[in-house]
Amino acid sequence: MQIWIVNPFDQLPNETDVPLRYWTLCRMFAEQGHEVIWWSSDFSHLTKSKRAACPPTDGFTVRLIETPPYAKNISFARLRNHKAFAISFFREAMIGLKGEGLKVPDRIILSLPPLDVAEYAFRIRDDLNQNTPNLNCQVIVDIQDAWPEAFYQVLPKPLRQTLGPLLLYPLHRRARRTYGGADKITAVGQTYVDLAKKYFARWLKHKIPPTHLCYLGADLHRFQNHRTLCTEKEKQQYSVTNKRPLQAIYMGSMGSSYDLETLIEVADRWKKEEILPWQIHFAGAGSQLKALKDTSQKRGLLNGRVFFHGYLENSAIKQLLEEADLGIVPNRPNSLVACPNKACEYAA
Repeated sequence: MQIWIVNPFDQLPNETDVPLRYWTLCRMFAEQGHEVIWWSSDFSHLTKSKRAACPPTDGFTVRLIETPPYAKNISFARLRNHKAFAISFFREAMIGLKGEGLKVPDRIILSLPPLDVAEYAFRIRDDLNQNTPNLNCQVIVDIQDAWPEAFYQVLPKPLRQTLGPLLLYPLHRRARRTYGGADKITAVGQTYVDLAKKYFARWLKHKIPPTHLCYLGADLHRFQNHRTLCTEKEKQQYSVTNKRPLQAIYMGSMGSSYDLETLIEVADRWKKEEILPWQIHFAGAGSQLKALKDTSQKRGLLNGRVFFHGYLENSAIKQLLEEADLGIVPNRPNSLVACPNKACEYAA
C-alpha cells in the first residue's frame, strides 16, 4: 500500500537517534513492504527553529511543508502555523498527485493535533475515491492530545466553564468534523478514545468508526544491555543510604504543560532540610529553561544539586536513565495528557 503519515511535531531521523511514534510507524510500515511518505513541517515543534531537509531513512521519505514559526505551544501563533501547514499540505499533495508523479495513497494517517489537517485530508480522500477506480483511500485520525480541550488551561478558572466554550467554539467545531469524517480512529490512551466517543454521543449523528488503542512505547533495543538484576555489591554501590545521591530525572520539553517550577521548590526545600543526598537532572529544553536555571542559581542549587543537560544523544540519555532512581512526570492537575513519551522511556 501507499501510506501517508501526516505529523508536524515528532523529531525527524536527522534530528535524533531516538525513534518516537511516527518514525517508528514509518519504519514498521516500510519493513512490511509499504511505500511510506511522512509529511512534516519545516519548523521544529521541539526546538522552535527551522529544520534541515531530511534524507530518506529506513525505507521511507520525508516531505517538509513550509510553515511560520511560533514561540509558545498554546498560542494563536501556533494555530496560524497549523493552518498554514494544512493548506500547504493540501496544495502540495494535489499538485503532486495531478502532475508530479506522486502515487495515490491508500491510507492517510494524521495526528491530532493539529486540528486543521483533517479537513484537507478528507478532501484529498474524497477526490481520489471519486476519480480513481477501485480505490478505497481511508483517513485514520491518531489522537495524540486533547484539542481544543488543552486550551482551557490558559483561561482563568472562573471563566473556563462559562466563557471557554464560546471562545473555543470554532476549535470544537473542527474537532467534531475531524472525528466525524474519520474512517478509523486510533489514540495513545483510553482517555482520548473516550473523548472521541463523547463527541459522537453529544454532537454527531452517525455511529463512531472503528477505534484502536495504540499506546506510546519505547525502543527496547536501545536498552538491551541494561541489567535489571543487581548483585549484592552493586546494591550497596547504588544504595542511597550508602552516601550515594538519590538521582531523579526529568526528560523532555520544558514548556508550560509541566509543573517544573515545583521541582525547583522541592529541591530548595530538600537542601534546607538536608533529608538525604540527592540530585535532580533535567534533559531537554523549552520556554521554561532560562527561568528554571535562574531560579536554581539564585537558590544555590545549580550544578550542585540541580543539573541542566540540554538535548542529549541516545548514549547520554541511556546513561542518565540507567543511573536514575526516579523518573519524574510533573503533570499539572488539569493536564489532559494521557501518557507522555517520557513515561515510556523511564519504564524501558
